[in-house]
Amino acid sequence: MATPRVRYGRWALALAGVVLLSGLLLWVLPAWLTRHPSAGMSSADRLKAANDTRVPLVALLAAMGTAGTVYLAARSFRLNREGQITERYTRAVDQIGNDKLAVRIGGIYALERVGRDSGADRRTVVFVLGAFVRVQSNDGRGAHDQPSEDVYAALSVINRLAPGSGVVVDLRGADLRNARLPFMHEVEVLLDRAVLAGAYLPATWTPPT
Repeated sequence: MATPRVRYGRWALALAGVVLLSGLLLWVLPAWLTRHPSAGMSSADRLKAANDTRVPLVALLAAMGTAGTVYLAARSFRLNREGQITERYTRAVDQIGNDKLAVRIGGIYALERVGRDSGADRRTVVFVLGAFVRVQSNDGRGAHDQPSEDVYAALSVINRLAPGSGVVVDLRGADLRNARLPFMHEVEVLLDRAVLAGAYLPATWTPPT
């Protein structure tokens, strides 16, 4: 990655190039374009012709400057947005590892916002939440208890983000005893070694054999 000094040096060279090009366009090019025919023209006439040529060139440079400004603004916005999404993702992942249930649930829904705002990160969010379910569902709960609220929250978010993303949700080894999951009928799921005793699952899911 380029250091700040190198980046500033590149910008300085680019700015010098723009200034040089502008000078050529505004002073050298008009004089060259109006030198023929010059018979019978006074110095004032030639100067006027050169200035008349500069008018559209100035307009062209102004348009180029505006386009460059718009491009840099759009690029800066995109980079800032990507940085914000990365920060939100990192903070949400930290939250789902918290000891407090409410914080974990908040992190899960924060990840959903990241997945919705960034199509490039949607698959990653689904993978992370699948891993969360695999680990968090194996919490040693009673034989007749349902999964915890954060597991249900993660599965609900997966159900909303996974369809159409091409992701096959990995729930292999998850403890889904007594889970009520009829809403996940459009999600492709791997269930090898998953515990499904007493679970209410969509008919489209195939239990592991």
